[in-house]
Amino acid sequence: MTMSRAHNSIRPPRSDEDLARMVVSVAKATQVDGIICITETGLLAQHLSRLAGHFRVIAATTNRATFDTLTKAGLEVIRLPLRTADKYTQIRHAISVVLQSSRVSIGDLVVCAIGHDVYQEEGNLVVLTEMEARTEKLAVSDLLKLTDGIQPKVLEVAVLVACKIGRAARRGKRIGAIFMLGDSLNVLDGSKQLIPNPFQGHDKANRMLTNPDIHDALVELAKLDGAFVLRGDGFIQAAGVFLTSPPSETELVSGLGARHAAAAAATRRTTATAIVVSATDGNVRAFSGGKMVLQIDPDVAHGHIGMNG
Repeated sequence: MTMSRAHNSIRPPRSDEDLARMVVSVAKATQVDGIICITETGLLAQHLSRLAGHFRVIAATTNRATFDTLTKAGLEVIRLPLRTADKYTQIRHAISVVLQSSRVSIGDLVVCAIGHDVYQEEGNLVVLTEMEARTEKLAVSDLLKLTDGIQPKVLEVAVLVACKIGRAARRGKRIGAIFMLGDSLNVLDGSKQLIPNPFQGHDKANRMLTNPDIHDALVELAKLDGAFVLRGDGFIQAAGVFLTSPPSETELVSGLGARHAAAAAATRRTTATAIVVSATDGNVRAFSGGKMVLQIDPDVAHGHIGMNG
């Protein structure tokens, strides 16, 4: 059962308190085993905690400050490592993380709510679902619509290396990176080599992203300007590539800079997926079709979406 406010509805979104009352009503009517609340500000979780009675409330948030505030208030809360492109995918992600935490069990009936503070343009969403084994190990690749030719394992490793670079950026090293995955010939066709390609002439094993022996070298190479361009199977075509795609037609979140604009524009021009590490905040973001479709906190364990908190 899913309830969602229509996007074009004239009626304003329910307040956090009104949404909490509705969620508790659903919980009472169906006698669920728990309530999962996805929140950005923490207000929905606080209202649910007050109104839920004997029902267990588990708050889930990507916001570090909200996680700390709710924890100090004595609420049961989990940090989500990922922020996905839409509320429906974020619900799947939250269910997976909570299930892996062993705070609920397979077969439990839960009501999961996401307030409009998380996706303001999309409104609220309430889902009643039974916890299923297939949602427990939800990979990053399950949350992205990959273009043909990009192997899920390559995406997973790209995110792993990007998070390693992101953690280095948060430790004060002003480095960022772009990994362009798939459609590599078209990506290169619209780009230019800034420096001699450091991978030119190396044997195939030392040009495969999936080879863990080269990951430290990739972190070092991230200090150079330009992007890594890879085939869908993880073969690194080049590093130090300047993406020349015009950024004017892309839709960027406010505050993102030239690196993100260039990567987003390249994914609009080609069928590639871009994994971008911000030198400013260390966050890892994925772009597809010119839009940001995923944001990852490198300090929160994931991979096959691991756990924290």
